[in-house]
Amino acid sequence: MLTKVAFGKVKQPQPVRSQSQVSQLTSSRDLSRSNTLTEVLQTTLDTHQLLSVYADFLKTRLDVEALQFVSDDQLFSLIGDFDQSQIQHAVMLYADQAYLGQLVYGLKRPLTVTQKLRLEQWHRELTFPLRNALKFSQLHRLAVRDHLTGLGNRALLEEVLEHLHIKQQRQKNGSHSVMLLDLDGFKDVNDEHGHQQGDDILRVFAELLRTTVRDSDQVFRFGGDEFVIVMEDTNLYQAQDVYNRIRTAVDSCDTLSRYGLSTSAGTAQLECFNTVEQSLDEADQRLYQAKHGGKNRHCGSVGCA
Repeated sequence: MLTKVAFGKVKQPQPVRSQSQVSQLTSSRDLSRSNTLTEVLQTTLDTHQLLSVYADFLKTRLDVEALQFVSDDQLFSLIGDFDQSQIQHAVMLYADQAYLGQLVYGLKRPLTVTQKLRLEQWHRELTFPLRNALKFSQLHRLAVRDHLTGLGNRALLEEVLEHLHIKQQRQKNGSHSVMLLDLDGFKDVNDEHGHQQGDDILRVFAELLRTTVRDSDQVFRFGGDEFVIVMEDTNLYQAQDVYNRIRTAVDSCDTLSRYGLSTSAGTAQLECFNTVEQSLDEADQRLYQAKHGGKNRHCGSVGCA
């Protein structure tokens, strides 16, 4: 059963295997700080890093076997694993009456009154830095999403490729590919039927790409009718297989077939000695080669098909 607990009031723990409470902060003015934790929490706006700092602080002060933070759209495992022998203690966090998420603790034994008071104080210190981090994360997600298709935009693409490039330089192995695609004949359809119909077609194509590629692949809208697929641990022959799946899906799509649309693509391998921009430029050159060699095909350094 979920009970509401006001800060500063103590309630004896019930002799059950599960404890729950609500940490309700009605105003940021209510925040009481202990410099040790609060100052450290204010050093980052990265949600996972902030929660990890909290977990590290907690581990030295409380016997916690497992800890998770669960929000409406995210889950962070911070300490250990849960099992049936543990007592679960769940705390719902609010900041200025806005629900942030829930901390779920896995404990060997019920919390004492003193431990619950300490935990409530730590929740006070965590809540508003956590709210700021979650807001920052939400704004970042909005900033890197294409508003038309919901896919990652060019800014997120460059971020992902830079991360992959650094990883490749460090590991000195792995074969990663980047594929640039567009819709053959899209400009004519857009000019003839209008931008609203063109937008609908782009949404259909974006969803087709998202559902056709492998689970490990990432799809981005590059601009206009151009899209990019980042494929980790994928050589050019495997990239051709991915393209074949996409081409088959396009041929089977009623909306795209109605307008006589097909897709061409060019793929480049990410190389540790090339920059991200150079890899994208090579993929663009391969796409140009595919379109000017007959369209509805894929080109890479090993040839076109």
